[in-house]
Amino acid sequence: MKNSLHKILLIIIMIALVPTGYSQTQKSNLKILYVGTNPDKPLTDREKRITNNLERKVALRKSRTNDFKNFIGQYFNSVTVVYGDEFKEEMASDYDVTIIDAYLKHFEGGYTKDKNGKVTGYTTRKFLTENYNAATIMIGEPSAYIGEGRDLKIDHLCLCLDAHAHAHGMKLDHPIFNTPNKVSVAYETIETPANYKARYGGRNLAKTMQMWRVQTEGYTEGKGMPVGLVSTGYAFDNGIDAEWISGGNNSKGVEATAIGRHANFLHWGFAAAPEYLTESAKLAFINAIHYIAPFKGTKQITKKIKRMPLREYLRESQWTVSDEGSAAWLHYVNKDLDKRRENKAKLQEKKDAGEELSQLENMMLRMPIEKHTRIWTIRHEPQKLKDKFGENWAMYENYYIENMDYFYPIPNERYTYWSDVDEDAKSLGIANNDIKLLDKAITMLKDKSKKEMAYRLLLRYTKQDFKTDKEWIKWFKKNRKSLYFSEGDGYKFIVLPN
Repeated sequence: MKNSLHKILLIIIMIALVPTGYSQTQKSNLKILYVGTNPDKPLTDREKRITNNLERKVALRKSRTNDFKNFIGQYFNSVTVVYGDEFKEEMASDYDVTIIDAYLKHFEGGYTKDKNGKVTGYTTRKFLTENYNAATIMIGEPSAYIGEGRDLKIDHLCLCLDAHAHAHGMKLDHPIFNTPNKVSVAYETIETPANYKARYGGRNLAKTMQMWRVQTEGYTEGKGMPVGLVSTGYAFDNGIDAEWISGGNNSKGVEATAIGRHANFLHWGFAAAPEYLTESAKLAFINAIHYIAPFKGTKQITKKIKRMPLREYLRESQWTVSDEGSAAWLHYVNKDLDKRRENKAKLQEKKDAGEELSQLENMMLRMPIEKHTRIWTIRHEPQKLKDKFGENWAMYENYYIENMDYFYPIPNERYTYWSDVDEDAKSLGIANNDIKLLDKAITMLKDKSKKEMAYRLLLRYTKQDFKTDKEWIKWFKKNRKSLYFSEGDGYKFIVLPN
């Protein structure tokens, strides 16, 4: 009996002595390249402007790269670190997964200026070539710059993620929540962000939402935590080469993408270092590394051209100019006027007392505070509509309702796009994302009186530029079943690979 008790006690002691936490996890043989920021690199002027605690920001940078290295090294046998300024995309070919957590140097694009320094043009900056096909996780804001340069759905919608360090709407059946580690997502009841309810996509949301805490602190707490980034959520998930995985507390709406994949790139928008991730979020990040690894070599199929006016944006515009939508927006933008004036007054008192303000605080002090009226809701409408409709609000809404199926993008002088109505498609009564429009155009080639319109439609909604009827008919017959309408590609029917 004594021997049995002794054995049981010995087993209990042995179990108690087994190290807890990450060291119990069997390490993976996936080779990881982590691209981080040199801890000794000074903050840029922009980084100084967007932080509310400069001293803490510097301290966080000092520890960040080493923190990631140690964290990843607890799960993977091979972890190599290179600083962003030294990274060359060819390096990634030697690794199973590359994690980019630093601003890279662009090799093409940007603003062009004349000899007097005046901006004369702009092209999207490029950071990775089209040949780069490594399985890659991109963290925070650098993700968007890289994504826009590659025409990914991962774009710079807003540097405003993690206000309260929470995610929401997660697809919990997704592998990053299940394998190789089962992630235990504990929900917290959080007040629905006011900006969500002002938008069409969030108009029916309840007062509270169930959210998952990702970070132990968020940037709005004023402790210098880096700000996370959300990408456009509209039309992100396409069932082809892109998937929306999770949203997160942000200033641009419930649909915005906090975690998502496009081709071989995975966007992890939360910007905290591992030390400030919750235990469940740490496991999700490790799972994300495993998940993206098989996408090495994956070719991008669809695109999302920078600033392309997606149809859901136009639907939001319709909501904003409507009676209900404008009321919701004006309630949102005007509801905290007194609080904002009070905060501004406190900043002014601080400045008057001789205390130094951060660049972010100085910027907040300069921002005007005013009560908005309904005129504010049409501030982004094209000038030609303002000239035509004035303050006849119903006409703005009717314009969107009548033409929603026929909008298409046209480049403008501000290096972006505006939407116009395709009168050709409208005259036929066929939505421009309906394959029947191309069917009709091909048929119209046989009618000399309609051939000019047919060519306009075919050139407008495909990426082809054939010069003869025979070429168009042959191409369409061969590819019709493989055509997919992609708004991000510029409202084009693209040919999907077999």
